[in-house]
Formats: sequence, structure tokens, C-alpha cells
Amino acid sequence: MSSITTAVSRRLQHSAFVALTVPNFRLYFLTQLVSISGTWMQKVAHGWLVFYLTRSELWLGLVACAAGIPALLLSPFAGVVVDRFSKRQILIFTQSAQMTLAFVLAVLVFADTVQVWHIVLLSFLSGTMDALDAPARQSFIVELVGREYLTSGITLNSIVFNIARIFGPTAAGIALVNWGAGWCFFLNGLSFLAVIAGLIIMDIAHRAPPVRKAGFWQQLSQGLRYSRDHAVIGPILLLSMMSSIFVVNMMTLMPAFADLVLNSPKEGFATLSAAHGLGAVAAGLLVTWLHERFKRGVIVASMCILTPALLFAISITSSLWLSALVIAFIGFSIILQFITMNTIIQTSVPDEFRGRILSLYTLTFFGIAPLGALVLGFVADQIGTTNALALYALLGGILSSIIVRYSPALQQAA
Repeated sequence: MSSITTAVSRRLQHSAFVALTVPNFRLYFLTQLVSISGTWMQKVAHGWLVFYLTRSELWLGLVACAAGIPALLLSPFAGVVVDRFSKRQILIFTQSAQMTLAFVLAVLVFADTVQVWHIVLLSFLSGTMDALDAPARQSFIVELVGREYLTSGITLNSIVFNIARIFGPTAAGIALVNWGAGWCFFLNGLSFLAVIAGLIIMDIAHRAPPVRKAGFWQQLSQGLRYSRDHAVIGPILLLSMMSSIFVVNMMTLMPAFADLVLNSPKEGFATLSAAHGLGAVAAGLLVTWLHERFKRGVIVASMCILTPALLFAISITSSLWLSALVIAFIGFSIILQFITMNTIIQTSVPDEFRGRILSLYTLTFFGIAPLGALVLGFVADQIGTTNALALYALLGGILSSIIVRYSPALQQAA
């Protein structure tokens, strides 16, 4: 009996789900599932509403750019803030602000007064909160589960994000068809109540504030130098930037792709978003198994090249279900890549630098990507949606291959 118990215990220790044995993380996981599902409902309705109001791929890029510019400008400073103050209090503030913005957008839609400039402004304000929320959220995981279960916590954080990526778009498709976009925004506002309540009632041991041995600007400079000089973190940040510009941005054009190529603006877009989420969840479920069999650096390098190839395949398809299948594989490869990069960073960086390095990681994901989205929207307006996707796939694949080729330390990362 004891041998069976020991075997089960060992299996659990290596499971992607071991962090769920920690009560605080379990509460966080469940409330995040509710909240992020609402966020994905809003994302789908957001894209549909912008294209409905403007019939322009360029405006899709402009709105995405407005959401990401704050991360581009503020992420490095946000990292210093995260390293200095309570991450739980930061998250309560950012989640409350996001809830308010969702309700404002819902009111504008219900009143039939919404204009595209409203969406641009609210996207900018939401992006400002995201710039602070993202590094705080990622740094908070180690406080919930400790270093022992950190890999599991990172994996489950990604899984919940992508399970919500299935629930949210599916619910959004139903709500859009039957009730309209306003209800997607209103339900998203309500969903924030779950995570705010969870953060408030969570029982976390008091942590003394870190001793500040350097001023704000000196801490910022230290974080930048650390990431630049690290043989693995530096290339990972570059690869994250390439993927964010050339691959993640494909979802910006999916409302136009669903409408103009697939002739299914609402149901098609919701299907593609759900398929992407399904592939991403599969990556989360298999990531621990893959990490036990392959070097993490090899996984990152492989996915950085595979994903642009799959994106090119999307550009030459015109069938909804074939597109959904390829999108599912893209969801798998891109999330496997980003979970693995996040794991390498968080297991390599010391705690005193965690917020600053993760803020730079956020910068490459949320800050740089919208500039690529803006250019992608402009290019799509000029040469067409499918041609723009093909061009981005080729550029992303070539540049990522160059970074991998000249980063031997990354390829050897365990």
C-alpha cells in the first residue's frame, strides 16, 4: 500500500496539475476561469463590432494598437512597481478598473451611441491596466505555489487562459447572434467580480516589503542589463517579440478573414477563436509530458519555426473547418512556445528581478505586438487579408530562424 501511495505521490509531483493542491491557487484558478472567459467574450465582440462599424482591416489594427501602446511605453516601469508593492493589491486595482471599462462600453452599445473612437479610447485605457496587470499576475504565481510547484502554476495559468478561450468565444457567438455585442461587454464586467472577490478573501501569508537597495531608475536599469546580458533570457525576449509581431497578430485579422474569405462573420470568427483555444488547452495538458522528453530550448526553437509555417497554411485555405483545424494547431504550437519560454524565464531569474524581467516579457508580448497589428491592418488594406497573412508568416519564420541559429545557449536550455 505504501509503495502505491509513494508512486501516486511521485506521479502527482510531476503532474501539470499539482499546483491545484494548493488552496490559494485553486481559488485563483477557478475565479480566473470565470473572469478570463468574460474577457474572451469581449474580445470576440470587440473585433466584430469594430469591423461592423468600419468595414476596415486597418481599424482592426488601430484598435489593437491602441490597446498595446501603453504596454510599449509603461511595461519596464510597471515591472519596478511590481517588484516594490503588493502584487495582490495591484491585481485588485487593475481588475476593478477593467470591470469599470467593460461596463462603460456596454452602456455605450446599449444606448446605441458607440462610435469607433470610443472603442479606441477604452482600448487604450484597458491596455494601460494590462501593462501593470500582466507582470503582477505572472509574478503572483510564485507567491501562490512557491518555487516547488512553479512550473505547474505557470502551465495551469496558461491552461485556464485557453480553456476560457474556448468558453468565451463560444458564449460570445451565442450572445452576438441572439442578443448583440452589448451583452458580451456587460457579462464581461460581471465576470471581474469573481476574481476580485477571490483576491480579497485569499489567505496569503504576510510578506515583508522588499528592502529597496536602489532607487526607481537604478532598479529599472538593473533589470534591463540583466536581461540583455543573460545568454538565454535575451534570445527568448527576441523570439517572443518576433512571434508577437508576426504570429499572434493573425487573430487581429480573423474578423475580416471570417467575413471576406469564409463568408461567416459571426459564427466563423467564434469558431476560429474557439479552435485556437482548443489547441492551446491541448498544449497546456501535454506541456509537462513534452518537457520531460525534450529540452525546453529545443521546444522553443521548434515552435518558433513551425508556427509561421502553419500561419502560411491559413493564408491559402478558404474552408471554415480546414481553417479551424490549422488554427487549432497554431494554438497548440504558439502556447507551447510561450509556456516553455515563460517557464525558462521564471526558473532562471532570481526573485528580486522577477517583476522587472516579466515586465520586459510583457513588453515583447503586449507592447510590441500592436505595432505589428497596425502595420498588418494597413498591409491587409493594400494587398488583401490572405496575402498579408502569408507575408507575415514568411517574415516571422525567417527572422525567428536567424535568432535560433545564433543562440546556442537557448538550444541547450534544459
